[in-house]
Amino acid sequence: MKRKNPGFSMLELLIALAIIGVIAAFALPSAINFVKSYRLHADASAIASELNLTRFRATSQYTPYRLRIDAANRLFYREKLNSSYGSPYTEECYPLQVGSTFLSADPATARPGTLDSAFSGASTSIYFNTRGLPVDSTGTPTNSNVVYLQNSSNLNDAVTVSLGGRITIWNYSVGSNAWVAR
Repeated sequence: MKRKNPGFSMLELLIALAIIGVIAAFALPSAINFVKSYRLHADASAIASELNLTRFRATSQYTPYRLRIDAANRLFYREKLNSSYGSPYTEECYPLQVGSTFLSADPATARPGTLDSAFSGASTSIYFNTRGLPVDSTGTPTNSNVVYLQNSSNLNDAVTVSLGGRITIWNYSVGSNAWVAR
C-alpha cells in the first residue's frame, strides 16, 4: 500500500505567499512611518535629557554651561563655559538619528509652551547660569529657549526650557494646530 505525502501542494504555498504579500503591502507603510516618528521622538528625548544634564552640571559645578545646536551638521554639544559665558570647552557631542533635522524657526503658527507669540525663531544655544536657570549669552534670564525638530515625513517635535528651568517635550498636532506636551 502506498502512503500519501502529508506535504503542501505548490498551489497552497503560492496562495499562502500571496496572502502574506498582501498583508505586508498594507502594513509596511505604517511600519515605516512608525519608525520615522519613533526616531524623531527619540531625538527630542535625547535633547531633553542632555538639557537636564547640562542644567545639573551648571548647578553642581557652579559654572555656566550651554547646549549648542549645530543645525548644518545635525549635531548638539554640551559645553562648559567660563564665568563670562565665553571660551567654551566641549564635553560631549551627539548626532541626530537618520531622517531628523533641526529647524531654524517654528514650523507652525502656534508656539509650544510659554513661548511669547512674537518669538518665532529657534535657539542655537541654550545657556544655564550657575543656579541652573536659563539665560541668554549675556547672563540675562530668558524664556525664549526652544529647539525644533522635523523628520522626513514632516512630523514636528519641540523641546522648550521655561524661565524656571523646566524642560518639556512637545509634539505638533496638525489636526488641532497646537503643540501637545508629551
